[in-house]
Formats: sequence, C-alpha cells, structure tokens
Amino acid sequence: MKYLIILLALTLLYSCKETPDQINIDKPISDITLTLEQKIIRQIEASHEIPATEKYSYQIYKEHLDNDDSLDYIITVNRLEYAKQRAIEGGKLAKRAESGFVGRYNSYIYMDGATKSFSSVIPVGSSPLSELEVHFDNIRSEAFKDFQIDFKISSGGFRRFFTVYNKKPRQTFEIMLYDGFGSKENTSINVEYDTGSYSLAKDILIYSGKMKNIIFDDPEAVYSTKPIIESTKTLERRWFYNENERKYFTRKNS
Repeated sequence: MKYLIILLALTLLYSCKETPDQINIDKPISDITLTLEQKIIRQIEASHEIPATEKYSYQIYKEHLDNDDSLDYIITVNRLEYAKQRAIEGGKLAKRAESGFVGRYNSYIYMDGATKSFSSVIPVGSSPLSELEVHFDNIRSEAFKDFQIDFKISSGGFRRFFTVYNKKPRQTFEIMLYDGFGSKENTSINVEYDTGSYSLAKDILIYSGKMKNIIFDDPEAVYSTKPIIESTKTLERRWFYNENERKYFTRKNS
C-alpha cells in the first residue's frame, strides 16, 4: 500500500489537470470528405503530436452527456509503445517496466456532438499496460448521462467521475476501487447509487468488497485481468453532490 501511495503521488505531480481549459472551437474539422472516425483520428494524432511511425490504440465511446439532442463522444488514447520507447531512450527500461510504465500515456478527448468541437488532451496518469475503461450512468440527471473512467496503477484500480458543464467535462469525484490485486492482502469496494440526499444528483454509496484472491505468475497480468469483487453490503460511506461546488462531499461519521 505504501508503495502504491508513493507511486500515485509521483504520478499526480507530473500530471496535467483533468479538466480542459476550453473546447477547441476555433479549429473545427471542416473537411466534409472525411468520415467522423477519420476526423477523430486526425484530431488524436495532431493533438498528441503522434508521428506516422508510432503504433497506438484508441477507443470511441458515445452517449448523451448534456441536454442537447446530439450524441457526445469520449475518445480514449493509449500510447504504450511510446512509453516503452521513452524508457529505452532513457536507459530505464527495466525500472519503468517494474512500475508498469506509469505516466501520462493514457488520455482522453471529449467531442461535443452538437458543435463537433474537441477538448484539449486530458491525460490520466496511470499504467498504459491497461487501457482506460469508460462507463456511463444517469447520476446528475435522468435526461443525460455522466461518465466514469477506470484506470490502473500497480496493483490498484481507480475510478474518476465526470459530468459535462457548458460542453466541458468536469471531474466531480475519485475513489480507489481496489488495492493489492494479485496478493493475499488486498482491499476492495463496490460502488452503488441512491436518491440524492442533498441535491437532485444521486448519492454515491461505497460498500466494502470482497475480492477473489488471484496469484499471478506474470507480473504484467495484473493489468490485463479484471478483478472479481463481491459486495458485502456493509456500507462504508455515503457521498452527496454539492451543486454549487460541483463536487462530491461526505458527512463526518456517515
């Protein structure tokens, strides 16, 4: 646990903030001969400054994330090859591999469906041996979805919660889902939602979890394997949404 906390702190020191300053509305994609996916690829490579020789992966997720009628897009980008190349060039391949190449090699871009404009690149400090995982839920409203992004650092899994305000994704909450995956000593939780106790947005309920114990022969398998977590129905904490602060808070001894 101590190693994981230190590793996470170092990652955050070198991470950019998770909320983009502005949508890139002054550089719209206007080439009508391109398909939407081709436009997205062009935006990925331009915004990340990816050379033609680099292999990378991306995933496109779409959902209604605000009050308009257009589908919005979350595009995740994974640059594992770039992470390994930088480690080789720095003469630290073995050391970086031991930490899972943790850094800013996972990121996402938000595209507003109505304007077709893109956010800036939003890095998620994590291990690129595991791609970002996106989920959607009705949390702040039944009229549109909010989204969550799961990522991994060492033997721990984390989830960040986002909502879209004025066509910009804004982080509202973050929690560790599990720690010690692949070892006998581990901790885990389950996340559920309930009617909002402070606002119309749903409360986030954190229950103690019980994670199936797995021992890996290959250390990198921890990144490609999804843990099996059962809920104990023991409520650890309830988090409520403050609309003015646009973040989740909890009461003492809740």
